[in-house]
Amino acid sequence: MNMTKFATKASITLGAALGLGLFIAQQPAHAATWHKGTPSAVRGTWKTKSTSIAVGSKKQTAYDKVTIAKNALSDYSYTGKNKLGMKGTSAKYAVTGKYTYIIKAKVAKNVTLTLHVKKSSSKVIVIGNGTKNTNPAKYYKA
Repeated sequence: MNMTKFATKASITLGAALGLGLFIAQQPAHAATWHKGTPSAVRGTWKTKSTSIAVGSKKQTAYDKVTIAKNALSDYSYTGKNKLGMKGTSAKYAVTGKYTYIIKAKVAKNVTLTLHVKKSSSKVIVIGNGTKNTNPAKYYKA
């Protein structure tokens, strides 16, 4: 009889502990910590490989260039002599994985430039748009 009471109490205690553990494990995680500036690991000027595109009867060289400074970020596309893009200031970043960051910079009032950056090596990073990493492209140290 004593052994039965002990077994019952032990199984109730174990069940309560496991149930509490599952309850605690299912609580939502806290939001990522945002840091001022940009991560030093990815600072510098980065450029995609040049491609040749036909514009009418002429061919022009096109490439993208991203410059990541301490507190600012610029993203421009070059086609021949034309330049199109934007520059953001007041940068902040969050770490999402090993050498993977989300960087946000203010372009204008209520306009934010968001890049998903993953450092592959000292000379290669992969940059995608937004927090979902859409349209990722390889950039090389310029």
